[in-house]
Amino acid sequence: MTLYDRLGGAAGVDAAVRELSARIRVHTLLGPFFDDLDYDQIVEHRADYLVAIFGGPEAYEGRGMRESHRHLGLRDEHMDAFLHLVRETLTDLDVSPLDIEQTVVELERLRPVLVVPQSNAD
Repeated sequence: MTLYDRLGGAAGVDAAVRELSARIRVHTLLGPFFDDLDYDQIVEHRADYLVAIFGGPEAYEGRGMRESHRHLGLRDEHMDAFLHLVRETLTDLDVSPLDIEQTVVELERLRPVLVVPQSNAD
């Protein structure tokens, strides 16, 4: 059984993504990145992408993660905040601790793609 299935399939992932997206939108560090974007489109893209990485049917047809995030200048603190919100959201949705950790592991793999490497001088 895939993580997608254990999270409740399309409906479960959609509910998790909508709740996560609402939390991201009001987060002081992450929210401003989405101020001038089409919120519903971002939620849809986020859901399609997460369904695919969780082992569900691939429907994501957007730009690659690196291409769509490179201009943001994301740092480790942004990724850490995102993963914290993921954990918090899934915990509140009564997802099992094992599935939460597997979700975080899958998302953590994106860190090298999303986070801009920082020099020691920063």
